[in-house]
Amino acid sequence: MNKKHSFFKDSEYHAFTALEKAHFLSYAPYAFQASVLLRDYGVLDHLNQHTNGLGFEELHAPLSISKYGLRILLEAGIGIGLLTENEDKYLITKTGTMFITDAMVKINTSFMRDICYEGAGKLKESIETGKPAGLPFLGPWKTIYEGLSKLTPLQTKSWFDFDNFYSDSVFPIIVQQVQAYQPKNILDIGANTGKFSIQCLQHMPDIHMHLLDYPGQLAMAEKNIHAAGFEGRHHLIPHNILEFEKEIPGKFDIIWMSQFLDCFSDDEIIGILKKCKKALNPGGVILVNETFWDKQPFHAAMYSLQMTSLYFTTQANGNSQMYDSRVFLKLIEASGLTTLKEEHQIATTHSLLTIQ
Repeated sequence: MNKKHSFFKDSEYHAFTALEKAHFLSYAPYAFQASVLLRDYGVLDHLNQHTNGLGFEELHAPLSISKYGLRILLEAGIGIGLLTENEDKYLITKTGTMFITDAMVKINTSFMRDICYEGAGKLKESIETGKPAGLPFLGPWKTIYEGLSKLTPLQTKSWFDFDNFYSDSVFPIIVQQVQAYQPKNILDIGANTGKFSIQCLQHMPDIHMHLLDYPGQLAMAEKNIHAAGFEGRHHLIPHNILEFEKEIPGKFDIIWMSQFLDCFSDDEIIGILKKCKKALNPGGVILVNETFWDKQPFHAAMYSLQMTSLYFTTQANGNSQMYDSRVFLKLIEASGLTTLKEEHQIATTHSLLTIQ
């Protein structure tokens, strides 16, 4: 039974609170920029180290920012809720502390700043054209995946920190399930930096890993595999998964896709799954790891995934998203495959689908 969480219902805020939230949204771009600068200039960090608060001059002394700049950021921070002022001293709030210490918040913030923010203003154009109209702010590619190996060092760090953070906690859990199938050949589609393949190679000494991705990503994955000490049991498959006239070379016991299919449109997902079906050995299964927004136990997780969909729209490819599981399961059915098993809230936020 698909139990709906309370966040599917309208909130029961008092009208004044609802109006305050609406006002906050109207200034959201500046709230974000000011919050990031309060973090990056070290203002919040200094306040977090002085629980009794700091006066303006004390706070300004070690910072590389003008007094005017500090003043307007502090005042903005009060309105945003990152800090307070009491008897001419500034103090960090609980929200401010979380903003600079919570790992997920820090990674999400840098991802928004370095990858998404400039292109966000192209959301309308992206929706209307089905193309990532914000991507030119990063590079001259049709999709971001073609340019991942060509981003600046800062952009590269922010993108991969964001991408890896949400899989690092779930991979060790799922690898144990993969072992139970006793596979000989595993295909890792969208292998990225090779993290999942490396874990499989570590835990299953008899398997052969086959990594399928763009050449640039495969080069990064192979470098990491070699650094981890594994050679001879992995094979690279440079392949554009969207070239539906070309079959995936080889046959596999398990085809693994982690947070990969959310990078594609509905029709593309159906086409990819059909390609995968042809590449399965008899009795083989497709394992899909995703983060479905409707399966999240917390509102913040749901919200993060829904906002990430807008990144896909403006920056990634213009036509994909973080899916509602009910939509996704229909796409599996439309591909001629069957969902044998659904497991949700693995490592809190992830879902694993077993498909055949």
